[in-house]
Order: sequence, then C-alpha cells, then structure tokens
Amino acid sequence: MATRQKEIDALRAKITKLEQQQAKEDQERQALEDTRQSIMSILEEAGVSFEAFIRFNYKSVRKAVAKIEREESNVAAPAEQRVKKKTVTKKRRRKASKVKTTIKIPAGKYTNVPSAPDTVYEVKDKGPRPKLLKAYAEEVGLETFFAQCRVD
Repeated sequence: MATRQKEIDALRAKITKLEQQQAKEDQERQALEDTRQSIMSILEEAGVSFEAFIRFNYKSVRKAVAKIEREESNVAAPAEQRVKKKTVTKKRRRKASKVKTTIKIPAGKYTNVPSAPDTVYEVKDKGPRPKLLKAYAEEVGLETFFAQCRVD
C-alpha cells in the first residue's frame, strides 16, 4: 500500500516536471517565432533580402550550424552498437632477481661465528665453503668478518 502511494507521488512529481518543461519549450518557441517575424519585418522595411542578411552574418550562421550538426551526430553515435574487441591480456614481467654479491672467503681457519662460537672451521683452497661462514660474512661484511672470525 505504502509503495503504491510512493509510486503515485513520484509519477505526479514527474508529470509536473514534464508540464513545466513543456511550458518552457512553448514559451521559447513563441519567443523565437516573434523574433523571426520582427527580423523579417525589419528586413522588409529596409529593403534587404533575407539572403543578403545571411551572407552578411555568414560566419556566425556557419558556426551555429556546425555546432548543431556536431550535437546531432553525437546523439546519433551512441545509438549504433560498437563491436567490442577482444581484450588482450598483458603478460606480466618477472621480477628481476636480486643480484647476490658473492663473497669469496679465502682459505684459512675461522671461529667465533655467532651461531656456533666454539666451532673452528677450516677452509681449504679448493672445495665448498661452509654455509654458516658464508651467511655470516654476507650479513656483517667481509672486512668485519675477517676482523672477528679469522684465526690465521
């Protein structure tokens, strides 16, 4: 019941709005007609043809006509349905992996590594370096690593 009443009120409001709009259009149409009649009578009294009047004001008239044509073409354009192109997904780039600075630990004996302070690591000229030494050297820096951990 209440929804019907709201709908009725909305329709009444819309009707009054449309009536006001129509009255405004009628008034504007009457004003334009009166203006056209007065221009024609003035031109007739002066002995000038309407064509001469338009030729005299050609730039203004041309601008107005072009504007009207643009507005009409813009109104007509959305009526045409445009074919949508298939969207192409862009491939994502991989994140560039961070360049690791490889720290080269020279051969020798090392100790005092915080994860294993009592262990003595012996690094030979050839062969793998212990992971704990390498990780700690990368974390602290090579100079401080040598100062703290090198035994030789």
